[in-house]
Amino acid sequence: MKNKILYTLIAVVAIAFGCKKTDFDNVSQGEALGTLSISAPVNNTLLVLNSAIPNSKINFSWTAAKPGVSTAPTYKVVLALKTGNINTPLLEIPSDNNGTSATLTLTQKQLDDLLKGKGIADNVKSDLIWIVQATNGDVTVNSSTLNISITRMGDGVSNFILYGPVSSSNAVVINPNSTTDFMKFKWQKSFAGVATNLTKYQIKFVAKGGNFSTPLFTYTSDNAGLDSAAQISYKDISDKMKAAGFTDEATPVALQWTVEATSGTFKKTSDYVNDLVITREVKIFLVGGDTPASWTAENALPMIPDASNPGTFFIYVKLNAGNGGLKFLNQQQWPGGSLNSADWGMKKGSPGDAAVENEDNIENYGASGVYRVTFDQKNLKYYVQAGRMGAVGGATAAGWTPPSVFPNQGLTLIATNKFLGFVNLTTGQEWKMIDGANWPNGGGPVNQERDYGKGATDGTMLETGENNFTVPGVTGLKRVLWDGTDIKNLKYKVTDGTIFLVGNATAGGWDNSAGNALLPAMTYSGNGKWAVTTNMTVGEFKFIFTKGSWDNDYGGSAGAIAEGGANINITVAGNYTIQLDEFNRTYTINKN
Repeated sequence: MKNKILYTLIAVVAIAFGCKKTDFDNVSQGEALGTLSISAPVNNTLLVLNSAIPNSKINFSWTAAKPGVSTAPTYKVVLALKTGNINTPLLEIPSDNNGTSATLTLTQKQLDDLLKGKGIADNVKSDLIWIVQATNGDVTVNSSTLNISITRMGDGVSNFILYGPVSSSNAVVINPNSTTDFMKFKWQKSFAGVATNLTKYQIKFVAKGGNFSTPLFTYTSDNAGLDSAAQISYKDISDKMKAAGFTDEATPVALQWTVEATSGTFKKTSDYVNDLVITREVKIFLVGGDTPASWTAENALPMIPDASNPGTFFIYVKLNAGNGGLKFLNQQQWPGGSLNSADWGMKKGSPGDAAVENEDNIENYGASGVYRVTFDQKNLKYYVQAGRMGAVGGATAAGWTPPSVFPNQGLTLIATNKFLGFVNLTTGQEWKMIDGANWPNGGGPVNQERDYGKGATDGTMLETGENNFTVPGVTGLKRVLWDGTDIKNLKYKVTDGTIFLVGNATAGGWDNSAGNALLPAMTYSGNGKWAVTTNMTVGEFKFIFTKGSWDNDYGGSAGAIAEGGANINITVAGNYTIQLDEFNRTYTINKN
């Protein structure tokens, strides 16, 4: 009977094992303990303890070891000398919350004191190995072993941030030749951990995304490095950029900068890095006995930067030949002054080539007249060509054929970089302005023709990326103004080709409404000349372009007109012939 029961039990067990597949997994059962892995610090971390920030936190973290049933583990960080063995530790530090957390948080001073207690001297670097050890009383598991180097406190500097220039992708425009303009750098003061070792600063620059361990160039801060600020001249910055390989002054350069603070042997950079984009805006001026500025450098005429050809400059100007020629300056000052200026003239024996040393004045260009003068500083070339401006396009009699523009559709130079003319324009059609008999070849030589169109808004004018002009108002004679007197903001204006008198010296008074007759209107005779014969009373008057608008008017005194100028007086009533010359900017009043 006993054997029968035994055989039956064996059979049941066999059936049970034969009918059910055994499942195995790697989850700890009972009082076993799962694995753990370190999250931070990463392997081969270099940790330099900073005496200036003793309360700054150092964080160790790892994944928790999963308990088998109910006994949660406790943890400790174990550190040993790299030349030794983890089983003979230098330090054993329980984790946070009495060893129950998967983190260990120490201040820099706490860790420094622990190392000091083990006989490690100030400012000494210790190469260590470390693990995290977990135990639940029955089982102990270790993480993998990592390397860490810790340098004990000695010198130190506190954290600090940059103030300015603020980080930006917008370009800062500087004059690369100026020694009197400065870029100012400022940052938060950093305090030394050892008071006797004063903090000194160095500004470091890299190309955006570069490595500050190999900076392009550096500057020591003011006061021999002791001030948390530095004032650097535009020229100094530009020269450093050139030496670093950024030789094309016309191209914006994207940089980044930071500050490194040093106290004794301790070095620390600012908490953040700032972006800095620099555009070196070269300015070129025209001067010389043949120019309106004569040889007075302070009156040298600013030239327009060529948007299509960076490093090239041009100007529309009247030249009076035979008065010594002309030259180019990069400051309104002759070389040798405080502005560190340079001048260029003709390379000796080589007309068309420019030189900055041993140069001659530029004289042999032709007779007196209006010219477009171009200076290609990058390639050291200059051009003195006929200067003119005209209207071309479907709205004009010339159509879209540049050779038909001059002289009938041409404008007149009334001041340097300023043309005025009267052109019949057809409403509903488009047009542009051009200074030659051919369309420019985009990207061609800098001495080719130039054409101009509408910018982003009415009144603004562009040479590159422009739109065609439209015709305001009705078909008829229009006053067209090309205005480059603001060399960085070219403008145009189109107004009705009419002139009226308005004021209490006239029959219509100061009533400028569209319904007021303002008769008689002035008559245009060509070449910018207007005339009218009318009765005037004692009082004042002005010239206006359009009835119903005060946007454009001429006033003046002593026979010279000016836009928006003073009221003109009539002291005796009577019949007068009044003449206006818009091209020569004069007026006359003759009593009949």
